Amino acid sequence: MLNFSDLVAEVKSRATRDQGGTEFDTSIKTTLNNSLFRLAREANWTPLRRVGSFETEGNYTTGTGAVTATEDSKSITITGATLITNNIQINRKMTIGGSNRVFNIATITGETTLTTDIAYDGDDSTTQTYKIYGRDEYNLPAQVGKVGFLWHEYFGSPCILSYNPSYDFLGVGTNLTNEGTPTDYYAWTEDMVLEQPVQASAVAIASSSTADTSKDVTVYGIVSGYPDQETIATNSSNGTTSASGSKQFTRIDRVTKDATTAGRITCTTNTAAVTVAVLPVGDGTAGITYKKVRLWPIPDIIMPISVWYYKMPWRMVNDDDVHELGQEFDEALILLATAKLRYQQSQKEGDRFLALATDEIKSLRKVNADKLDFLNTLKRPEDSGRYRGGVHPLVNYSQLGGYYGQRSF
Repeated sequence: MLNFSDLVAEVKSRATRDQGGTEFDTSIKTTLNNSLFRLAREANWTPLRRVGSFETEGNYTTGTGAVTATEDSKSITITGATLITNNIQINRKMTIGGSNRVFNIATITGETTLTTDIAYDGDDSTTQTYKIYGRDEYNLPAQVGKVGFLWHEYFGSPCILSYNPSYDFLGVGTNLTNEGTPTDYYAWTEDMVLEQPVQASAVAIASSSTADTSKDVTVYGIVSGYPDQETIATNSSNGTTSASGSKQFTRIDRVTKDATTAGRITCTTNTAAVTVAVLPVGDGTAGITYKKVRLWPIPDIIMPISVWYYKMPWRMVNDDDVHELGQEFDEALILLATAKLRYQQSQKEGDRFLALATDEIKSLRKVNADKLDFLNTLKRPEDSGRYRGGVHPLVNYSQLGGYYGQRSF
């Protein structure tokens, strides 16, 4: 299998007619990576099939019976709670005795204190009860390209969660505070952030390698209610020593670095209590992206959720890097990159190389593309009647679409 430097040499040979020198290398490397991502999106390639999982978080009631709440105030104190230690996230829903409202957590201000999105409307009390609902939003594994399906075995047999487009799901008036075992998911988003700060906080950065000294990391987000950014340099003597910025971020949207690093850069807030992002080894501006989903009903217990998906490949950076699609895809990658470079030079030979790349991809589809997306039997919902193909009537299948597993409505 060809490594990155081999691929660069081969594309240079075909695209520049064996011209020497290194003046084309940067352009060739960029084009190869762009072609790799383009090729990865072309089909559900078997080499990119992955299986991952995440664990749900259930209700939190530590300190029940000792809640201080004041009428018309958003500040809540929960004696005995350990909110930061237990990683209670902002935006989780909660109820407080003396009120019929459902509140969202706006900030975590200490181990026992938080603020809500709306003011408490009950009578002043120091002995109210409370409940923080289970977490409903979760990160999927890093670099998810296309999700096949989510499933669990809590009912005693595999239950595939149904995907519902957010507009349709919210449009039917679904009760978002329903609790139980998840049967559905919705609300796709994607960003580079693992967790948001629990309250306004400076960002601290540190590398896993001592060699990463004076590397600039730029944080983009919200400061004092307005879009802002800050560049923070790793420690100038030892990359593993934490270095902090000065701006107080209430939300973080993106984190990048300006140069290749020997180690991974970990970004934390709230005195290292919250890990907001991790930048991988290598490439300068690369960051790990996470798709996020919301589960319904809100999980009320801790349970594993399995995720079957196709990942996006990692960018090639070092000369000895090998792409994840495998050696059978080398020729298609070379041809596609060569075609792009030929077009950049306004050469008609771009058409010929593109035709060759298209033919190569067509051949790869015959043996390397999933046609059934992990499932032996695929049925439309209306075709899944009793004894048809051995599919149980309560279990519906379609291909990466809106109906998976047991229906919840």
